[in-house]
Amino acid sequence: MKKLFNLIVTLLVAAMFATSAFSAQQPGNSYNELGVEVVQPSAVTQSDLFEITKVEVEGVEIGPTDLINIERGENLNVRVELKGLDNADDVRIKAWIGGYEYDDIEDETSIFDVKKGVTYVKNLVLEIPDDVKTDVKDDDSTTLRIEAFNADDDDELEFPIEIKVSAKRHSLNFVDVIFNPGLTVKNTQPLFVTVRLENLGDKKEDDVKVEVSIPELGISQRTYIDELVSVEDSNSNDDDEETSSSSDTLLLDLSNVKPGTYDAIVKATYNRGHDVISNDYQLTVTSGSGVSGDSQDLIIQAVQSSMNVNAGGSAIYTFSIANLGSTARTLSFEVAGQEAWSTARVEPMSITVLPDSTRDIQVTLNAKSDADDGNRVFIVRVKDGSTVVKELQFDAAVKSGMGNISSLRSGLEIGFIVLLVILVILGIVLAVNKMKGKEEGGESYY
Repeated sequence: MKKLFNLIVTLLVAAMFATSAFSAQQPGNSYNELGVEVVQPSAVTQSDLFEITKVEVEGVEIGPTDLINIERGENLNVRVELKGLDNADDVRIKAWIGGYEYDDIEDETSIFDVKKGVTYVKNLVLEIPDDVKTDVKDDDSTTLRIEAFNADDDDELEFPIEIKVSAKRHSLNFVDVIFNPGLTVKNTQPLFVTVRLENLGDKKEDDVKVEVSIPELGISQRTYIDELVSVEDSNSNDDDEETSSSSDTLLLDLSNVKPGTYDAIVKATYNRGHDVISNDYQLTVTSGSGVSGDSQDLIIQAVQSSMNVNAGGSAIYTFSIANLGSTARTLSFEVAGQEAWSTARVEPMSITVLPDSTRDIQVTLNAKSDADDGNRVFIVRVKDGSTVVKELQFDAAVKSGMGNISSLRSGLEIGFIVLLVILVILGIVLAVNKMKGKEEGGESYY
């Protein structure tokens, strides 16, 4: 009797497990050999009002377990199919990627109504920024979320897709292009152009050619940036390699150019000449008053036109003015072409040079602490009222880590040169005056 009771209990327990397993096995679900359900993410997200039946990224159908790669700087095309399970008003579909620091990466459809049994196809485009963070590690990924919802949020669906954001193999970008004095310039003025580039690609770029040209005028200047490392390499290494850098300042001579509007093209060539980026600008050239050169009675001479200056340091340029005329001359000064990489100060800003006398002027150049290595050019205009009587061009070889001592030593060295130049100019003035005196004396004698 006891054996019979144990057998009945065993059969009842087995029947309960079989019933439970059978009732759980619904169509479309997966089960292992023990009858336990294996939960799989569904490729169709569904609510009472509608369901997402299909999602395609760049023309390829994607399931929720797929991992896809996208490149920054590209447009991501997403196609969504939504089927109405009931009537619904004011429905939207949205695709978005979170985590970008500066803005939302998203696209959204306009409002539309859903009818039961009807499938709606919507296309969305996400513009992936050039500087979005990439998923560098193997286990890194980002989520692209596809959402469908109505105005009252009665039903909201989410179809997440794991994506891996990568950088293009080679990709440079213009950070800034600086035109000095601007995109409107007189044909008596030189045009200075400085180009700043950044490396958003995966590979380091060597010997990047930077070119500024005005094709209609046949004017072109070029320079090179030796090396630009990628942002990812910079983050992973401890060295001080630059991910962005400014080119040497390029000088375009616009003298005698006919007034008008011209296309100025800024171009960077990299990856052994296989890749090029360019920007076009409208440059307006106007008629200037003309640079008269040295006035007949003025001698304007730079003591030293080229100096070394360290980033964060300073250098002093000096030039002298001698007035050989019979009347005093009041002159003013302005500096141009250095704004992108330094500040400059002229002392004094204006002077009065008496007849038969000389004055010396100092231009103090203060390079910015983040100024890149390279040769830079700037000018000092000497003006008599609104008329430019002289333009002096100066060169600065910007170096990092030189210290202010070299600049101070250079300043002391040129101090002696200044004194010598002044003595020479005074000698010329005295000689000229002596000759004038003899001529005047001779006339009165006869």
